[in-house]
Amino acid sequence: MAEIMLLLVFCLLIAAAVIFKEDRRVRDELRTQLTQRDAELADARDDARRQTAEAVRLKRLVVESGRSPAERRQLDEEWQRLVASDEVVSRMREAGLSPERLVTSAADVATVQPLLERGVTGEEIAQAVTASQALADAVSAQGSVSTLSPAELVRLAGLGQAAERSGKGEHDWPPIINLSEAAGYSFAVGSADLTPEFAERLRSKIAEEVVKIMGRYDAGVVEVIGHTDEQAMGKRESNLDRDLIPVLSGKTDIGTLSPADNAGLGMARAVSVARLFRTDPRFSNVTVIPLSGGQMVLPGDAVSDGSSARDARERRRIEIRVRRPEQPTQP
Repeated sequence: MAEIMLLLVFCLLIAAAVIFKEDRRVRDELRTQLTQRDAELADARDDARRQTAEAVRLKRLVVESGRSPAERRQLDEEWQRLVASDEVVSRMREAGLSPERLVTSAADVATVQPLLERGVTGEEIAQAVTASQALADAVSAQGSVSTLSPAELVRLAGLGQAAERSGKGEHDWPPIINLSEAAGYSFAVGSADLTPEFAERLRSKIAEEVVKIMGRYDAGVVEVIGHTDEQAMGKRESNLDRDLIPVLSGKTDIGTLSPADNAGLGMARAVSVARLFRTDPRFSNVTVIPLSGGQMVLPGDAVSDGSSARDARERRRIEIRVRRPEQPTQP
């Protein structure tokens, strides 16, 4: 009985295998047929598109056959413009531009277009805008120049560039004019009287040079500094406290001054030069200030240590410096 059952099961398995195999074959045939149908359908669609395109072409030919040559030419031109426009729009989108935004900003585009036609690149325009904004911010931060017109700003910038090129900026010091006895600029011994040669050179070449320096540096003050060597002066009574100001103003002759020491001699000689400048019309709007360095300052702006009492002609000198007037301070 058991053998019969085993035989029956074996037969069933064989039958099932045959059925499964036949089912697979049927599925494979159906899949093949489906693939063929898809290919045929794709070909049919392609044929339909070609036929549609051909129909459109034939229809256009039919329509154009009834038009005049001028109408056909106009139609061709319009078609070419349409194709070109479509190409331009495609390129704009590829470059990240929005045609719609350009339409709304047509006025701005029209403003920029002349610059592009002159060869200015978009990058240069962007840099110019950035620089302009930075300049506007800088000008806004400067209250003293924020109200100036562009022309005035350009003028000031030009003056600044010219000063920078010539080394005469606002913070550059004007040159010092050094007139030493060793170079031929002398006074009478122990006196503030100018020699005729020295006085003539002061009125001509030296005054002209001082005026030029004042104009170049926008200066309004001239400082005349008298320097001496360390040789002691003979004992005498000084009258500078009483007569110095009258001599400077021209009320008293320079020869009446009697300094008692080197500090007084330096001041008296500075007054002698300052008085000559004050009588020159070119210095009518200039403040001329006499000062004394006495025997304290060596040439080159070094302070003396008091160890040289010899006859030093290079130390006996007049220095002329120019500067701008000081602004009065609020108490």
